[in-house]
Amino acid sequence: MNKLARGFSLIELMVALAAGAFLLAGVSLSYAAIKGTIEVSKELENAQEVIRYTSKVFNRSIKQTQLVPSISADKSTITIIQPEGVIACNGTLTTGVMTEVYSLDNSSLMCSLNGAAAERLLTGLESVSFSLSGELVTIVVKPQKLPAQFGAGINIDVALTNTILVNAYGGNSV
Repeated sequence: MNKLARGFSLIELMVALAAGAFLLAGVSLSYAAIKGTIEVSKELENAQEVIRYTSKVFNRSIKQTQLVPSISADKSTITIIQPEGVIACNGTLTTGVMTEVYSLDNSSLMCSLNGAAAERLLTGLESVSFSLSGELVTIVVKPQKLPAQFGAGINIDVALTNTILVNAYGGNSV
């Protein structure tokens, strides 16, 4: 028996080409979606780290002061007077009364000790503002590339713990 080898017809090749193009389009769309999700995840991770560090810095600084901080009229800077023997914004132990001034310079959170040149503590901020309500300091932090659902930023509320204790116990901090 002499059978001739038969090839694929034009219709079979076109069907195979269409199926392959459909699969390739699906893979491309999946890749684009996954890439977008990874980018958003990285932006949220960065925003979370900026907020975490900002919260850590201000919680430490505001809670250990014995005096009510002063906030500038435009709410862009906060001045905190620290007693002797506490950790200053640059991580050193204070040897006397120190004044910390926190501000935003471009996208960096800056801290100046006793009027010295400001030191960069953190980058990646779009805005930061401060407000004082009684014995509660509110810091509104907006990291760069913060998703729109977070609005103007994230509020960090810090109680003036040591100030409250000094006032309650007549000058003896705990």
